[in-house]
Amino acid sequence: MAESAGDEGPNWRGALQLVLIVGVVAAAIFFARAPSRDYLELDPDEAERRIEPTAAVIRPVPTEASRNLRLTGMVTTLGTVDVRPEVSGRIVMVSDNFRSGGEFSAGETLVQIERDDFELSLARARFGLEFALGELREKRDGEARAADLKERRPGQDLHPWLARDGEIQQAQAQVDSAEVRIAIAERTLDKTRIRMPFDGFVTSTRVSAGQVVQGLESHLGDVFPKHSLRVRAKISNFDLDVLEPAIGRKATVTANGRTYAAEVERVARVVDVNTRLANLYLEIADQKERHVLPRPGTFANVSLGGPTYANVFVLPEAAMQINGSVWLVDDGKVASYTPDSLGYAQDGWLVRAFDAREGVVVGRIPGVREGLAVRAVAHESP
Repeated sequence: MAESAGDEGPNWRGALQLVLIVGVVAAAIFFARAPSRDYLELDPDEAERRIEPTAAVIRPVPTEASRNLRLTGMVTTLGTVDVRPEVSGRIVMVSDNFRSGGEFSAGETLVQIERDDFELSLARARFGLEFALGELREKRDGEARAADLKERRPGQDLHPWLARDGEIQQAQAQVDSAEVRIAIAERTLDKTRIRMPFDGFVTSTRVSAGQVVQGLESHLGDVFPKHSLRVRAKISNFDLDVLEPAIGRKATVTANGRTYAAEVERVARVVDVNTRLANLYLEIADQKERHVLPRPGTFANVSLGGPTYANVFVLPEAAMQINGSVWLVDDGKVASYTPDSLGYAQDGWLVRAFDAREGVVVGRIPGVREGLAVRAVAHESP
């Protein structure tokens, strides 16, 4: 009996320890999940009023403003000129300005082809004119003698040698033909000087002194005129429709840190397949007077003035919410509104004026949703 009682004692104590441990864990779980007294006594509406967020708002005033477009583009040209000689011969001089990257003036001799053969052709044409003039003088003298003889012997037939009908006209035709040959020889000689009728830049050259070139076949280089510089800017069809009429609108172009006055010259209505944007071509003003011009391929920023609107709001960009909407404060609660957007002005987002209620929210409101109660405060500009 003593051994049996000693065995039951430890079993009873182990069971009691297990019960105590389970009770402590259960109590810990209960108190950890138990709601506070404040939470139990506060209904949802009252909780929302207690944590009412603050909304920074502005009260916009209707005004008149011009829409500005900011586009990106690239400096380009109307096209390059393929420089080819019009006559064949050996090159005796290449101007230092006719090198890749060079700059030249209108009428400046860029390449000189040997002139000797062409000068001989001109001298021969001039000699031919002298011979034709001599023949004409002889025919006119003969006609004068025939007229004098006919006057002294009226009624008599003249010797066929004296009757030279049409010979003066033939001699005159020979003179005219000789003068044309001289003009052709002079023009051909002038073509030995290769020059351009405009101020321009040299893109590339492939020519050197001593080289023999073929007329209209040899490629000497590529140039482009200064006045052909254009800026090609991408623009959406929506913005393009807003600008109508776009041609003639003034703009400023910034390239390589310099600003140039420009004007819209042409509009390409065909949109790019990939970007779905159209091209706007602007001419840089006063190109001939500027010493520093952007090179083709230079990246450019374009600021373009658009139409002027009346009765509009100019809102800060921070007021724009998702999908171009704004949050309004109406009777202490947030309401969504989508204004009629007109683009951007110099000072901000341009929209048609609307009933702004208690103000337009600027910035973000944590947990914002339609109907959220907020406390409106005036927005302070930075």
